[in-house]
Amino acid sequence: MTNVSEKRGDWPLTDRQFQCLEGFWARKTSKQIALELSISHHSVEKHLLACRERLQVSSSAEAARMIFAGDEALAVRPYYEASELHPDAAMSQRSGTHQLPCGSVGVTTEMAPLNRFGAGMTLFLILAIALGSILAVAGLIAAAQGANELGSALLS
Repeated sequence: MTNVSEKRGDWPLTDRQFQCLEGFWARKTSKQIALELSISHHSVEKHLLACRERLQVSSSAEAARMIFAGDEALAVRPYYEASELHPDAAMSQRSGTHQLPCGSVGVTTEMAPLNRFGAGMTLFLILAIALGSILAVAGLIAAAQGANELGSALLS
């Protein structure tokens, strides 16, 4: 985020507003932008609001797209780059489908949830967690009763 005046061109934004919008375009959070600019994240939000008002748009994404997209203004940038995803997910991101993990060959479905465990294993995990929780609560109750009895024995 350097040479802001040169990059800013004729847009009706201050240097700070432009820097905040540039950080937003780079998919940074308000807190990340604030740390880079040594301001509070509330100030970043106020600068982004001022950008929206000056550019007369309803969202920061629209404002950033207007300034930084150029000829790509109608294109939607994916939030994650393909290299950040698992290779199978990157392939399905391009096609818009997921392969079902249950071994059915050639069957695809639109954004099917991936279940790494079978139904029986999922049920077993749920029951194990429930049983563990019940035993933990029973242990706490027993400890509280023991402490109560010890306290009353010491007082008598």
